[in-house]
Amino acid sequence: MGPEHLEEVLSLLVSAFQDRPFYRYIAPDETERREFLTLNFRLRLEHNLGTSEIDLAFRDQRILGVAVWTPPESVPPAEDHSLEEACAVFSPGLRERFFGFLHTLMAARDQVIRQPYWGLAPIAVLPEEQGKGIASALIRKKLQEIDASRAACFLGTQDAVNLDIYARYGFQKVREDPLAPGSIHYTMIRPEQG
Repeated sequence: MGPEHLEEVLSLLVSAFQDRPFYRYIAPDETERREFLTLNFRLRLEHNLGTSEIDLAFRDQRILGVAVWTPPESVPPAEDHSLEEACAVFSPGLRERFFGFLHTLMAARDQVIRQPYWGLAPIAVLPEEQGKGIASALIRKKLQEIDASRAACFLGTQDAVNLDIYARYGFQKVREDPLAPGSIHYTMIRPEQG
């Protein structure tokens, strides 16, 4: 992915995550949720452009899917004050839920995996293109490269349906952390292969 793809990938991510139960929990108000997702993913993509490998799936020059892979030793720090400053425009409840989630994610990550490892987040496909193997192709392609380097992988998901999907690629659920009533964060790792 290059800077010329930023706006299209940003739009894809917002549309893919806008109605997910986890983000409804983070930002119950639909307008605030869209603004939050736009800001959050914009900051993440801009940071990842220089530090991560961002794979895109295309059809007829249209971006259908994206997978952001953070390489070993490039994991973002637990404390990112620029994100806190940027999120100051949102409601206190949203900020409390989101930063509580980030704390849970980082604590789980730090307890279950050590470097070197690759992180996968986010991965998304346009809603109307889901179920057509696009995410699978993005995952399989990168895992072949990762296996050659003999590194482990880490990801987190808040959608229980994803557990079986990621298990197909060798990811194992190693931790569950409650976020709110009915909302759980699942930590998954894929051990070094070969």
